[in-house]
Amino acid sequence: FLQFKMAADKTAAYESKYFELEEAISKNDPALVNQKFDDLKILMTKCQYYLPSNCKLGETDLRQLFLARAILEKGALWSAEMKDESRFERFYLQLKCYYFDYDQLLPVSVYKLQIIGLYLLNLLSQNRLAEFHTELELLSPEQLQSIYIKHPTSLEQFVMEGSYNKIFLSKGNVPAPNYNYFIDILIDTVREEIASCCEKAYHSLPVHEAAKMLMIESSSELHVFANKRGWACNEYGKFVLNTPNDGKQDLHFIGNTKLIRQSLGYVRELERIV
Repeated sequence: FLQFKMAADKTAAYESKYFELEEAISKNDPALVNQKFDDLKILMTKCQYYLPSNCKLGETDLRQLFLARAILEKGALWSAEMKDESRFERFYLQLKCYYFDYDQLLPVSVYKLQIIGLYLLNLLSQNRLAEFHTELELLSPEQLQSIYIKHPTSLEQFVMEGSYNKIFLSKGNVPAPNYNYFIDILIDTVREEIASCCEKAYHSLPVHEAAKMLMIESSSELHVFANKRGWACNEYGKFVLNTPNDGKQDLHFIGNTKLIRQSLGYVRELERIV
């Protein structure tokens, strides 16, 4: 009886701290929220934070697991809101056991697929494609059809296809507002990849062509990006890329006749094969 009472007291304290956290989040006070998270982290170590999934759990144990999952979900969503991807990832990695090991013990969370989708987008924005596909393997066919999951998987397909314009257009069509932060990181990653390809292919680029390729509408933003890459703008209105011209061609002088001749040659070869 004494052991049961102590467990019940811990659960009551747990719930009280959780409600304090919710109140701090509603006030949008980062310092207070971080303090409440620190208090809860200490308390979580004294409660049923992690348990073997095959053990027999009482009502108090399940309540503590439910609260622990709710706290970690609040932490993940708050970290995404605060644009702290490393902290978001730490919260998600702690949540994985609740989503995939304790899924038969706890009721389904309404935030589960949203947070998993955010994590997939986080992996994609960092070009961690192997981990991206590993996470997808954990999901059921029904979960893969969720709008929260289909959004990052569609973006991954656009990346593989090289359809970068579709990635830029997707920013206005996200399943939740907190996806926008990771979309911004993904767009920056894509721009860096485009810039690296340009440096390998061309000695210089007209400013307007660079803006079109990088999909940057603002002139000031374009020049900030160019300066970061070490590109200098010459008197002819071109960016001189910061890599040596090892057999590269200036975009302005690409021979259209040569390209047409090559394309016609490909067509003739295809006709022979057919």
